[in-house]
Amino acid sequence: MLKIISLGNEWRGDDSIGPYLLKKLEELCFPVPIQLINAGTDAFQLLDHLMGNEPLLIIDCAQMGKSAGTVCKFHLTEANIHSVDNAISLHGFSFGEMWRMAGRLGDVAPCTILGIEPEQIEFGKPLSEAVQAHIPQAMQLLQEEINQYAN
Repeated sequence: MLKIISLGNEWRGDDSIGPYLLKKLEELCFPVPIQLINAGTDAFQLLDHLMGNEPLLIIDCAQMGKSAGTVCKFHLTEANIHSVDNAISLHGFSFGEMWRMAGRLGDVAPCTILGIEPEQIEFGKPLSEAVQAHIPQAMQLLQEEINQYAN
């Protein structure tokens, strides 16, 4: 079963895009069973899931040095974990730290990341217009990823 996990603070502007997209997914029906998990701002919650063997799709605001709202989807491998370490996390532990910790403890689940470049991550702010404009693209990529498990 595919696990879709969002990271983000719902009260911190564009950092709320992960939980926002997860709520949008809850409203849809899919051709395969999926598990939706809101990990909030605690990347440490990912450890158990990373140590499993079920595929993961992680949704998060990601500072990647791109234009605000840019959506990037990529599969995580040892080769790109260092760039992920710098790009993903406004949270206590970085995703890269959790990925390496899981690897030290055993095999790591296959993992895809959907990152959305933020414009602002201020407390008490809503999603920026730039990020809102790219929600349809993010939803399309999420649905495509889910549909791959139906075949």
